[in-house]
Amino acid sequence: MPSSLNSTLKYLYGLERHGIKPGLKRITRLLELLGDPQLKYPVVHVAGTNGKGSTSAMLASVLKEAGFTTGLYTSPHLVKFNERIQVSGKKITGPELSEAVRIVRKAAAKMPGAPITFFEFTTAMAFVHFSLSKADIAVIETGMGGRFDATNAVEPDVSVITNVNIDHTQYLGNKLAEIAREKAGIIKPGRPVITGERKREALSVIRKKAKECSSSLYVLGKEFKVHGKPASLSYSGLELGLKGLRLSLSGAHQAMNAGLALAAIEALRQRGFHIPVGAIRSGLRKAAWPGRFETISKRPLVILDGAHNPAGARTLAAALKELSYKRLVLVLGIMADKEIDAILKELLPLCDEAIATAPRMERSADAGVLADRIRAFGKPAIEARRVKDACEEALSRAGKADCVCVTGSLFTVGEARAWLLKSRS
Repeated sequence: MPSSLNSTLKYLYGLERHGIKPGLKRITRLLELLGDPQLKYPVVHVAGTNGKGSTSAMLASVLKEAGFTTGLYTSPHLVKFNERIQVSGKKITGPELSEAVRIVRKAAAKMPGAPITFFEFTTAMAFVHFSLSKADIAVIETGMGGRFDATNAVEPDVSVITNVNIDHTQYLGNKLAEIAREKAGIIKPGRPVITGERKREALSVIRKKAKECSSSLYVLGKEFKVHGKPASLSYSGLELGLKGLRLSLSGAHQAMNAGLALAAIEALRQRGFHIPVGAIRSGLRKAAWPGRFETISKRPLVILDGAHNPAGARTLAAALKELSYKRLVLVLGIMADKEIDAILKELLPLCDEAIATAPRMERSADAGVLADRIRAFGKPAIEARRVKDACEEALSRAGKADCVCVTGSLFTVGEARAWLLKSRS
């Protein structure tokens, strides 16, 4: 890695010392100083507890196939920071990243006494890069929540709320309605809203916000429907009826995410975007989203999935039940501020043994503590201090007909993916 890029990334990660500070005052001022780059292209804004990354990836892939220069901003990354900011499937390059940092840093210097957080800075970088790249449209994933998320400085053509579940309670609240209120904060006046949320408590909050904003609301299972599995999906939507759609992403839950992406595409079509059916089909087929029920090898079967909350773990468990294998070895690395027992409750009944580990993050739960929690559920567990060691141990214990699943956090999955791919090369 060039020294200039090293110093750029060192500066960026140094901003993490400012922590997480929800609110739009700082990002709004920063973007004003930058000439409001986020207003120079249409946006699809995607929020939700789970599935927002996969939905965003499918949306961006379809838009790219339709011929649009398409920005995609997601977080966190798995292996390299560059993954967070992409244009038409191409990750931001080292020189482009350094230029975006230079531009945003210059503007931030004009804001004394108001330290910019890591996420605010990187969000501004994405908006600047998309503007410099002359993006026709951008798909923007929220980092957390919605109402006070830095990405909420956009004025979207379409808003998507995948679902609402309990997560990030220290920032979003402890009740479903409170969290739904934060997610619904991305709804903007007169702009259509797509959601896959069905729980009455959360959906009523989203409905109320959409009504206040005079925004059309389209709900999965009502205004649009999707049936089948990733190998062959049928979609019945606002206007379109499509059969035989094929996804590259695995897991039955991706059908719902595809339905949300398709409904958002339809909303864009109604707003004048030319997106042919052929682009929809090829975009869904080509969409890639690493680390989300991703198969790395088949003998033994090695699955990576970033499930980091109880709802995500429940979805992963359902997907694992659909697979064929003899024994399941889990590699688990979870952040200490997550609902660890609730995650384990969903996954441990499926496994034969577990290996507890900890990714290189300050927030990681200690591997020894996690192993004890696993044993409390009556499952055998060992600990491995490093993710690579945990993966190596799991592979040594798995037969050709077995399955190894690495999960608990995207940080765990990112480290595992980097090591697994390198060990195979």
